[in-house]
Amino acid sequence: MITCVGPIFLDRVIKIDRFPEKPIKMVANGLEKRLGGPAPVASFVIKSLGGDAEFIGRFGNDDAADYLKSEFVSYGIPTQKSIVVNDAQTSQSHIFEDRKGERMLAVFNEEKLLSEKTLPIFDFSAGQSYLVDTNWIEAAHYIAVHSTKNKINCVVDLDNFTNSTLLEEVVNLSSHPIFSEIGLNRYTNNKPIIDALKSLYQHNQKFYAVTLGSKGVYWIDNGEIFHCDSPAIDAKETNGAGDVFHGAFARFIESKTNQEAIELATATASLKCTRVGGISTLPNYNEVKEFSNQLQPSKKI
Repeated sequence: MITCVGPIFLDRVIKIDRFPEKPIKMVANGLEKRLGGPAPVASFVIKSLGGDAEFIGRFGNDDAADYLKSEFVSYGIPTQKSIVVNDAQTSQSHIFEDRKGERMLAVFNEEKLLSEKTLPIFDFSAGQSYLVDTNWIEAAHYIAVHSTKNKINCVVDLDNFTNSTLLEEVVNLSSHPIFSEIGLNRYTNNKPIIDALKSLYQHNQKFYAVTLGSKGVYWIDNGEIFHCDSPAIDAKETNGAGDVFHGAFARFIESKTNQEAIELATATASLKCTRVGGISTLPNYNEVKEFSNQLQPSKKI
């Protein structure tokens, strides 16, 4: 079982032709309601790729929570261990997306939801692994500590976070910390990618990776740096691509090498970017395996 832990959002996607140069009134081409958030989306990716997944997060007790929970039910993904905060709104985001798939987000989190400090009951038995979003830092830290003690995988999505002692301990303790480019810049004070990975490894000799969108993925393993390039695609929707990558990596690292997991996760995220529709258009394993033939072999730097 791969348990995905972190914030969940009701996303309202607003389709536009292009982003204006200055604030103006616009006519939208479409409006969609979707499930969003790195950890919840990752759980659907894992399920789509044939794995067993569950999601643990914090919900309000509102219509948004009802809708989101119905999505999990329809895909057979358990959420029963999640926290429900009474008289609180579930987190939401408005996403403006142009015809090229580029996006702008506005996120709302109610303070009462974020200030709920109750932690769910987590399982650290054999056969269990985790994927965590550090925006629920207390849960991420608890999981990183106990995953290390029990020698189980803990994949960490390190994107939009606040530097702190807890965050640093999550990075140091987790088995597979994976940064976005923004996240790596923030954590290493804007060091160049290669220097940043070397610096991390010198501090704690283990696996680290950074995703760079269309520029692929760099990672360091056993002191050596590698690069997996992204294939050329006709991108239709980039929203959630990083979430898809993390979910696929968590799924494949159960049985693959780090390099194999990164290559297949790159293929999964790239293929998803050619499709419009959020979790409703996630690829399955056979589609990913066939699409992965378009990848160039990873290179050692």
